[in-house]
Amino acid sequence: MFPHLAFVSVLFQINYLVFILGDPLVQLPIGQILGREATTFEDIHFFAFEGVPYAAPPLGPLRFKPPQPHDNWDGILSTTSLNTTCFQSSMDTDQESEDCLYINIYTPELPSDNNDPSLNVLIFIHGGGFNVGFSQDYLPDLFLRQNIIFVTFNYRLGIFGFASTQDEVIPGNNGLKDQQFALKWTHDNIRVFGGDPNKITIMGQSSGAVSVAHQIAYQNNKGCDPRKRNFSTASLNSDFETNNDSQALLEYLRTVDAKDLDRAGFDAFIIGTSAENYALLQGLIWGPVIEVKNEDAFLTRKMYGMLNAGNFLSVPILVGFNSEESLSMGEDADSLKTLMQQYDDHVEWLVPKDMHILDNPGLKTMGETIRNMYTGGNLYVDNLAASITCFSDNILNRAVLKYAELFSSFSDAYFYQFSYDGQLGPRFPHYDGAATVNHAFEMFYLLCYQMNCDISDYPDSDRLNRERLLALWSNFIKYQNPTPEPIELLQNVTWPLLDTSDGNFYYLDINENLEIKNHPKEGRYKAWEEVYQNLPYDDFDTY
Repeated sequence: MFPHLAFVSVLFQINYLVFILGDPLVQLPIGQILGREATTFEDIHFFAFEGVPYAAPPLGPLRFKPPQPHDNWDGILSTTSLNTTCFQSSMDTDQESEDCLYINIYTPELPSDNNDPSLNVLIFIHGGGFNVGFSQDYLPDLFLRQNIIFVTFNYRLGIFGFASTQDEVIPGNNGLKDQQFALKWTHDNIRVFGGDPNKITIMGQSSGAVSVAHQIAYQNNKGCDPRKRNFSTASLNSDFETNNDSQALLEYLRTVDAKDLDRAGFDAFIIGTSAENYALLQGLIWGPVIEVKNEDAFLTRKMYGMLNAGNFLSVPILVGFNSEESLSMGEDADSLKTLMQQYDDHVEWLVPKDMHILDNPGLKTMGETIRNMYTGGNLYVDNLAASITCFSDNILNRAVLKYAELFSSFSDAYFYQFSYDGQLGPRFPHYDGAATVNHAFEMFYLLCYQMNCDISDYPDSDRLNRERLLALWSNFIKYQNPTPEPIELLQNVTWPLLDTSDGNFYYLDINENLEIKNHPKEGRYKAWEEVYQNLPYDDFDTY
């Protein structure tokens, strides 16, 4: 699937490529597909194949089952648009369908009889908390300019992708298994689109980055060395791990109308987002689970243990977060005050479940310890900035830092913090004492959406930041090094590999200027480290 692959599979070379009225016709192992010619907002020519089936529709007896190969088809399948999304908790539209396992390939160049492009390939896994999101949100324009093939796909979400009975009947993680199926499909077919199967990089943001981390840890990918780039990967965070007569339930659920099942899944999702229930669950209603061992199992061990033992694919990674991941909590100050009054009244809600503190006095004492780390003994309601930084750390930062620390002990890792507070993307109020760049904000600079492709009317600093991000990320895709040589665009910076063995934690801070700094969130992270080190055990589930 990736560099140095050891898959026992047939790689179909360029079997058939013709054009029908200017549109490209490509031969896949299971049938012919017709794509379309298009141009980016910068008038760069490319070929698009959208809505290519990479797995059989997971309908009827395939509901809640791992993905299966798609049947062959006769004739020519039109793959010139994608209007289907997987069922998800935030939508109720005609675009939603269980028949949603489609992949999109955007390539600047197709092979011909006298030309084999062998281009680098970027596969992007969308985020959305494993409950929302779809591939057509992300346009290929910026990476096509870098002569990189851009691939996106849909995978099952919510109850359809992550329901589990915690046994072999519905083991769970079908959304992750869809992803793995799409990655293997890309490896096996990318040559006919001009790509090199040994030059594939996978990238994700938020839960998409967590997905990338899980794909790297998936044992059946041994020998498949994907270069990966994670944005805000919190795979060690307990939020991204859930623990929920099974055969009778399965048979019943297969009879339920898909829209009714989606609505029930959404109701459960909403119930789980209230402050009290979120504190009780400390995890997603629908998300990755630890499966019982079975033939199709994807995840059977805790991520922390696998990382600590180096039990994952040794590949280079680029990983990081934004300067204030939970800034959006403060979109409305009055609502934030109401929320934090609840946490002040119930400080035990602040205690991560992976601390395994069960007695009420112990929970209250630890909750007060955590609050004091941020407020110096005051209440959150009197220090809203402290509440925002606490949630940034507890939901994401400390898990990302620990992930990078453990990973870098066994493989190359580059760490960044995105601190540039530009004009792209949504705006949130600023709070003195909290940083200013919210979750996912960097994506508006790195990827092209319908509304932010052409930023010629934006400030010079926004346009410069986009060019810098694109250069860094494209270098990593092509050379596994974001700064292979000093260049003026990147202010001649050399981004160092992460090495925490000497107590340092060097990272690239991406702001108006690019700066190499040491220890992001240093004081707060060390405070959390001390808290965990004082627990009566060191066999952590998450972090």
